[in-house]
Amino acid sequence: MIPATPFATAGTNQNQVEQFQVSLNADSLKSNQSGRWTIEKGLIEDNLVYFSNSSRPDSKFNGLPGETYTLRWTVSGVNPSESRVQISFKPMKVEITNASPQNSTKLYLIGTMYRGGKWTVEGQYARMLNQIHGGTVIDVINSPSIEFQSYANTSYKLTWTSYYGSKSASASIEFKSGEYLESEALADLQLDPSSYRVKYENGHITRLNLAASGIAWILSDTLQHPALQALKYLKELDLSGSATYIFPRLIGEKFRSLEYLNIESTPCPEFADNIGNLKKLKKLIIGHGMYGIQIVSLPESFGNLESLEYFYATASGLRYLPFSFGKLKKLKYLEAYLNPLSELPWDIGELSDLEVMMISSASAMPSSITKLSKLRRLYYVSSTSSDAIPANFDNLTSLDSLTLQSKFSSIPNSFGNLNISQLELNATNITSVPESFGNLKNLRSLILGGKFKTLPAGLGNLSNVTSVWIQSLDLESLPDRIGDLKKLTYINVQSTKIKTLPSSIGDLPELTEVRFDGNQIESIPPNFFNLKKLRTAYFTSNKISAISDDFAKLANTLVILNVAGNNFPVSDGIKLKQLLPRTAVTTGYY
Repeated sequence: MIPATPFATAGTNQNQVEQFQVSLNADSLKSNQSGRWTIEKGLIEDNLVYFSNSSRPDSKFNGLPGETYTLRWTVSGVNPSESRVQISFKPMKVEITNASPQNSTKLYLIGTMYRGGKWTVEGQYARMLNQIHGGTVIDVINSPSIEFQSYANTSYKLTWTSYYGSKSASASIEFKSGEYLESEALADLQLDPSSYRVKYENGHITRLNLAASGIAWILSDTLQHPALQALKYLKELDLSGSATYIFPRLIGEKFRSLEYLNIESTPCPEFADNIGNLKKLKKLIIGHGMYGIQIVSLPESFGNLESLEYFYATASGLRYLPFSFGKLKKLKYLEAYLNPLSELPWDIGELSDLEVMMISSASAMPSSITKLSKLRRLYYVSSTSSDAIPANFDNLTSLDSLTLQSKFSSIPNSFGNLNISQLELNATNITSVPESFGNLKNLRSLILGGKFKTLPAGLGNLSNVTSVWIQSLDLESLPDRIGDLKKLTYINVQSTKIKTLPSSIGDLPELTEVRFDGNQIESIPPNFFNLKKLRTAYFTSNKISAISDDFAKLANTLVILNVAGNNFPVSDGIKLKQLLPRTAVTTGYY
């Protein structure tokens, strides 16, 4: 009896395969045999349904989800045969995972991805962002991983449909958003909750430091970043040097607990008109615009900042202050110089708590300024063609430091009643200084400029003054009583018509530095060499014709001496260096 011919089978059936690919297991081929796989039954789609190698018994077969295939294995050559195997694939199963269940309005969703997909959304939302970074760029609507920012207290239905050829499957998630969370706001600002830029009180964010931040601009875009509204407990917000191109209306709408706001050195051109809503704001800084962009004016609502105590706006570009500015009754510090202010409010004297005012203007000094009884420091610069110091300027009884730079033509006698310790008065049109200047008994530092020819003898009464700087091209002499300034350590009188120094200058026991450059001094009085503490002396560009041997008296104290640009001979210059061997002497001669 002849044995039966072996029969090559197509292997075992495989059902409910998940990955849409199987490894076939037909019998191995014998020598002088060849085989071939073919699809006898089942849905075929190009590039999705195929054999990896149709002539191998262990070929891989790729099919479509939810489909059943009958595959035929045909063996040719010695002992030809034909057999079949059945392969079925599971249908697609799509799910949506919420990776941020702790959030209220910002969801991070991940949909099951096959060969492609698409989101559909029911409900108006703020934004949707692709969370897959790198590789092939795909539209957010087709990304399986998204950030979904909703609006608060709104119902939504999101559906993710994934595709595999002509096959598809979907899943949906329905939810109603809650209130915006501070953690969601931090995520928008790309800040870690533990960042040094974030401070907390009682579990809420109260301080936010966005200085030099490139993302600060989103505060102006609450349509796409509505979660920023959650930062309603903020007390301090620093936007200095940041990318704040528009003043965020959000600040006036939601950040009503703010006490400190800094937008210095930003390209922000103006305030939102709702800034007046910040009733608790105590400190506001806006100076030094960026890229040449400046804040020209303030909204009328600015006067509603009823708690404002500190306002810094130097070099901000301000041209106008609102009429309501006088309503800032708690304002203590105002710094707004280096600005082209057209004028100061006529009622600036209503700022009854003001202690420091540093301001520049193109207009004359308003008379109401004398009502500022608490003012301790005044820095006032005006470019007007004519200006006047009010006669009752001595009403500023708390004034300690005073700087005035304007075209004042006179100084009222009442000026001497002030209690100031520092005075800088550059009044280009004044031709005389009142005798009452000698009554400034508390004065320690004096800078005085104008067109005056003489100084009052009463200047010698300034017994507490330590520094004097006089600027007047017309000045012809110093008062003889200059020697009564027993605490004087520094004197600077340059570019005047002075030919001689009073002999009493040698009676200043504390004097350490003198600068008499650019005058017409012909000789140095003998008493000058009695200055036991003198360390620095400048007499450049005068008319000194001879060097006194008395310079040797200063050899132990004088550190620097410059007498270049005078009329003494070279031999005197050589002698001077010999008299002062340890002093850095400049004579102008080599």
